[in-house]
Amino acid sequence: MDIDHSYGFGSALLDFFLPRRCVVCDAVLAPSETHLCENCWSDLPHTYYWLLRNNPMSDRLNAFIQDWLEAKWSVSKGTEHDNSDDRDMADVRNDGHEANVSRTERYAYAAALFFYRAESDYSKITRCIKYHGRVEVGLHFGMLLGDRLAESHLFSDVDAVVPVPLHWMRRWKRGYNQAEVIASGVSRRLGVPMRSDILRRCRRTRTQTKLSIAEKKANVAGAFAVHEQVHAEELPFCHILIIDDVFTTGSTLFACFEALRTAFPPSVRISVATLGFAGGG
Repeated sequence: MDIDHSYGFGSALLDFFLPRRCVVCDAVLAPSETHLCENCWSDLPHTYYWLLRNNPMSDRLNAFIQDWLEAKWSVSKGTEHDNSDDRDMADVRNDGHEANVSRTERYAYAAALFFYRAESDYSKITRCIKYHGRVEVGLHFGMLLGDRLAESHLFSDVDAVVPVPLHWMRRWKRGYNQAEVIASGVSRRLGVPMRSDILRRCRRTRTQTKLSIAEKKANVAGAFAVHEQVHAEELPFCHILIIDDVFTTGSTLFACFEALRTAFPPSVRISVATLGFAGGG
């Protein structure tokens, strides 16, 4: 693995009485291994999406964005759109005549560290972070994700990392925000600030786990907002990266995108990155 950790006498003694175990297969870890054994690390189903501008994650996210723009600016269904880096969206007036008003939205990049399937043992990575208090695992895998993003020219200009916020009641009950923990690791590796003070969750939502695609989208619609004290004109960002644990339908991440776009102009690219990509509905 890519992260170095010191391992001294104290660590060895602790491992003797309380051996560290792989979060995936529960094997006892060697001194050189961290959270994953070598076998599980070798078999980790990497997506390599951080190297691909167009991938299933970015395609889905940008489809959400395009639908939103079409609804927002009343673009006719017959308008064709290309995959250029800045997409021009034509505004249609109520009288049916094109207004020749150009609305642009920068292409949103999207990447995940590994493919996620609920029935796979690798789902234990995100579950132990989210439900079992394994904050150190979240930080570690956040740094691994950050290392991958740092290899990519797509994310080379990221200047702010924004975690998906939890509602204050859920955060109080859990004691932490798993997305914030992961984002902390990403920000360390990218060398940019983590800004958990930008987005807030303005209403409590149901857990997304057992909802349909339509229900997930409705569940998080309008659930996020930019903090009132945030003044975008005072924040010279060019590329904001939203961080979450798993990308399933993309509904939550798009809702965060929509909230950020209300404050930041289209010249600011907004992308997303997660530990896992479920790839299904």
